[in-house]
Amino acid sequence: MAKLKKAFKQPVENIKVVTKSDAFIKTLIFIGLLVALFTIFGVGAAPQKYNLVVGEIATEDIYAPNDIVDKVTTEQRMLEADRSVQPIYKHDLNVQIELTEKIESFFDLLITAKNSEDLNLEQKINYLEQQSNINLSRDKYLLLIRAKNSELDKLKINISYIINQILGQRITEDQLEEKRETIRSFFSKITEESSLNVVGSDIAVMVIRPNMFYDEENTLAKKAEARSNVEDVIIKRGTRIVNKGQEITPQQIKLVEAYGLLSNGADRFNLRIYIGYIIIILTGLLMIWLYLYKFDKKIWNNNSNILLISIIMIIFLAISITIRAISDYLIILPAFVMIISIMLNPRIALLTNIIMTVYIGYITGFDNGVITIMLLTGILGSIMVYKTYHRSTIVYAGICIGLTSVMLILSFGLLHQIDLKGLLIGSIYGLVGGVLSAVLTIGILPFLEATFDILTPIKLLELSNPNQPLLRRLLIEAPGTYYHSILVGNLSEAAAEEVGANSLLCRIGAYYHDIGKLKRPYFFKENQITKDNPHDKIAPNLSALIITSHVTDGIEMAKKYKLPSLVISIIRQHHGNTLVAYFYHKALNLDGGEQVTEDKFRYQFSKPQTKEAAIVMLADSAEAYIRSLTEPTQEQVELGVKKIIRDKLQDGQLEQCDLTLKDLDNIGRAFVKVLAGIFHERIEYPETPKDIYASTDKEYK
Repeated sequence: MAKLKKAFKQPVENIKVVTKSDAFIKTLIFIGLLVALFTIFGVGAAPQKYNLVVGEIATEDIYAPNDIVDKVTTEQRMLEADRSVQPIYKHDLNVQIELTEKIESFFDLLITAKNSEDLNLEQKINYLEQQSNINLSRDKYLLLIRAKNSELDKLKINISYIINQILGQRITEDQLEEKRETIRSFFSKITEESSLNVVGSDIAVMVIRPNMFYDEENTLAKKAEARSNVEDVIIKRGTRIVNKGQEITPQQIKLVEAYGLLSNGADRFNLRIYIGYIIIILTGLLMIWLYLYKFDKKIWNNNSNILLISIIMIIFLAISITIRAISDYLIILPAFVMIISIMLNPRIALLTNIIMTVYIGYITGFDNGVITIMLLTGILGSIMVYKTYHRSTIVYAGICIGLTSVMLILSFGLLHQIDLKGLLIGSIYGLVGGVLSAVLTIGILPFLEATFDILTPIKLLELSNPNQPLLRRLLIEAPGTYYHSILVGNLSEAAAEEVGANSLLCRIGAYYHDIGKLKRPYFFKENQITKDNPHDKIAPNLSALIITSHVTDGIEMAKKYKLPSLVISIIRQHHGNTLVAYFYHKALNLDGGEQVTEDKFRYQFSKPQTKEAAIVMLADSAEAYIRSLTEPTQEQVELGVKKIIRDKLQDGQLEQCDLTLKDLDNIGRAFVKVLAGIFHERIEYPETPKDIYASTDKEYK
């Protein structure tokens, strides 16, 4: 039975491990985002369908949802261009030569037969019938044989003359009958030898043929060129293609069908469209995922941030589709970009702006004006709100976005000759869209900050307000700790600016790092008004416990007042696992070193994990040390700061943060610069055998 339970338990444990893995969570987010965007595309991008029948009266106006080529009209114009091309003919000069030779050959044969003494008349006629290249009747052959040679020469000259006259022109097949009539007319006007003239007319009519031949290849090429020169007839977006109250024509049916708007009561699932949606959505998301994986590990390693991007994309794509029913120029995409820029960073904001612009472009039919406005105003928004510290900056950004939209709308209006009324309406929507983007950003930002526990500069400034409940309590109930925290904040901010850390986070972390002292303010020297010190009446180990508990108390208060996790981390880590040296030394003196261990006198918290937490730790100790000196000099300040930093380094407190030795040197110089003017009377620190114990903790002063 035990083996059976174990056999079932193992797969369950494996499933739990998989479902809790980082890759599994990212995959779920990706699939969820893909499905959500596909749903939005399917619902929002699907056009309204119309049931139309030729000959019926249209019950509503139908407008072109985007630019499209009117294939019917374009094809009609191409056919007209095709018909307008004249056939191309080739002029064959050899025809005239060939006919001249043919006539010469015929008369030579005729003379030969006529003058032959070996043949009788009947045989001569038979000979001509067999050998002649011009087929005449026996009567005509007989007439020619009986004619005089001079008459035949004259006939030959007349035939050659009229043939050459006609072939001197360009004759096509269509003109051949006309030219034959010309030949008959010519011979009919010759008064002499009228009987031979009839034969001559027959011979000329028989031999005459066109010297211009249809050039099919060049004609087709010319027609193809004419068709290619016909420009496509474009039906512009917004053009009314069906008029309400008018009879529906076959051409209108074809147009509506070309737009994919024809229903006729049987909407069919268009697989190609949905495959296209899947491809474009998938491509955009893969680009974002790849960018985060390659270039922004901070966001990639935080699934909460990825979820934030996903949710905002879904919200704003849905809003954009809803608003486009009013106007495409009522664009609120810059709000999406500003939120990403404020909460994460402008680089990912710019990338997602491009992807979202493409997505909305698919939905709006790739209107050049709309896409340009979304792209440029999104870039403007991400730049203007980067590292913003005031919500008024977002308002200014929204106004600038609105004005930029107006300028771009006017630009496109002038380029495409839009009427003044259309320009005015579009400009109003563009301005409203910019202001609405600012309103949405300001309204959604606090909710997202709280939901995803992201600390923005605006939130940090709000936390720095002295009227914040915890800071106000600190000022009233523990004024010494309050002013100490303010000085630590000044030191931390100056040092953070030197090493590229978040200076505002350092300041706010310093303001709240000692809020735990509110629970027992008078157990800390800076809050003791009189010389009566409660630590003088209790054992050193109890004093150390009270001192170290202010971190635990501070974490509890921070959670109660819903401070951001980054600030709570600084509270937790600002002492690391340092030694409460003063009471440890006091315990050694009282007990003679027996049964006194360092573990009981150390903070039981993690060492600083970030630059900001480490800077607050160093600033905290440096400020306490300098205030402990009676009359500190510049030299004492410099030596004291160096000693504090060296002691923390030797104690291993800085080994888990990414501060370099150069950073520590810059931090020391920043501390000295700020501390140079601080003169607070503090008790002298006792010398101890170990340098590490000279590193002071303000709590026991």
